[in-house]
Amino acid sequence: MRTVMPFVLFVTCSLAVAQAPEVESLTPAAGDAEVDASKVKQLVVKFDRDMNTGGMSVVGGGPAFPELDGRPQWQDARTLVIPVKLKPDHSYSLALNSHSYTNFRSKEGAVLRPVPWQFTTLPTELPPAAKQKRRNKRALTVLLKTLEERYSYYDLNVDDWDALVKEHREHVLAARTDRGFAAAAAKMLRATDDLHLYLRCGEQGFATGTRSVDALYREALLKNYVALQQAGPRAIYGRTDDNIGYLMVGAWTADIDTDKIGAAIASMKDTKALIVDVRANGGGDEMLARQVAGWFVDGAKVYAKNRYRERAGKDGFGKELTREISGHGGDRRYEKPVVLLISPYVMSSNEAFVLMMKQARDCLVVGQPTYGSSGNPKPFELGNDVTVFVPSWQAMRPDGTVFEGEGIEPDEFVPCTASDLERRDPILEKALELLRARVGE
Repeated sequence: MRTVMPFVLFVTCSLAVAQAPEVESLTPAAGDAEVDASKVKQLVVKFDRDMNTGGMSVVGGGPAFPELDGRPQWQDARTLVIPVKLKPDHSYSLALNSHSYTNFRSKEGAVLRPVPWQFTTLPTELPPAAKQKRRNKRALTVLLKTLEERYSYYDLNVDDWDALVKEHREHVLAARTDRGFAAAAAKMLRATDDLHLYLRCGEQGFATGTRSVDALYREALLKNYVALQQAGPRAIYGRTDDNIGYLMVGAWTADIDTDKIGAAIASMKDTKALIVDVRANGGGDEMLARQVAGWFVDGAKVYAKNRYRERAGKDGFGKELTREISGHGGDRRYEKPVVLLISPYVMSSNEAFVLMMKQARDCLVVGQPTYGSSGNPKPFELGNDVTVFVPSWQAMRPDGTVFEGEGIEPDEFVPCTASDLERRDPILEKALELLRARVGE
């Protein structure tokens, strides 16, 4: 599978200390579900400042990548044009830059953060406009009622729902397909800035929230500190020359192997202390997170609370519920000091893991505040071919305070930016410093 287009050019200029460029506009717009393939002959990217036109990284591959109809060209220092041949009724996906390919840079050398770009073309045959509008109207009514009665963060980021709906109503009703309705509704709901609120039409998802967050983690730097080996997919472990253990878990998804992770922890029981690194972990299955956190907790501990919305209104919640973690005990215990590394990339079920680890007997959390997003979304059908997934709970710390939009604070904040991570890892270094002081080195 093609992973990067062959016209990627590499730039050798040094990274200047300058503000990162941003994309000012994309044509077609990201998320547009009603692109006319017969009319769109080129993709256009406009940046907010002059770029280094000696290189580009347009990333993607497979059937979702647009067919090229010529070589991409810089129209001027801020505009890139990509000639394409688009097919009707087709979903496209590409990105500008990635974590591995970073040749979109400003004239001063500052790197563009990765920008995902998805859009979908219209089918050749469309339903009658009047019929589709009636369908859209019914679905919008169901959507708004569902949000009011079931959306746990209904009152968080939107002050005036009536005004929001009035602003977008005409555009939503004018959608020419159910897929177009989903895209227009998602655009309306961007005001929530909620990564756990989204819509789906068929196999295609439509997000209402986006984020571009640096995990403040560079795997390539780890070899400077630790001798590493795999602990199954998306997990690595090892130890330093002075016998401090290290474990990184990159996700709480079904592809990880908690048995191998547990075996890795068991093999490091003779270390003086242990670093658990989840800076690049965006969440997944909270039950998998519990299996790993159980190595570090004594007995049963309440690590979080939550409450579900049951009806409309600010008082429309059920009672607060507690979530507990139980330590494994016996041989499945790590009893030395632990430091947990976190970053703004940490969210959802991985934030639950952070709260679990805070219940460990001797664990210090180091890094930067987490993202602050946990929703436990539930599906609701809208009566057309669209399903909305609505956050059902408010996630809380053990003291009952909601951390949505706030995140979880570390015990030890470490200043760190992308430029700091070019040659060294300040967050990992701080963890080693604290642990060496703790164990008397």
